[in-house]
Amino acid sequence: MAVNKPRNRVLIFRLTQDEYEALQSASSGARSLSEYVRTRILGPQDGSKIDEQLTELKSTVARLAEMLEKN
Repeated sequence: MAVNKPRNRVLIFRLTQDEYEALQSASSGARSLSEYVRTRILGPQDGSKIDEQLTELKSTVARLAEMLEKN
């Protein structure tokens, strides 16, 4: 995913430990937690729907693997 403009603005919000862990788990396969949240909130910035779908698929597979490991 190419970045066309510099990201020079910061948004800060607080999460509980459980919320943070849920985001980390959901973002598995994304380049970073920030990238995952940015994409989920704003949608893909390069217009590529396939990137979003692949990220979501990786996340789903990771969650399923985690659930299988627990059982």
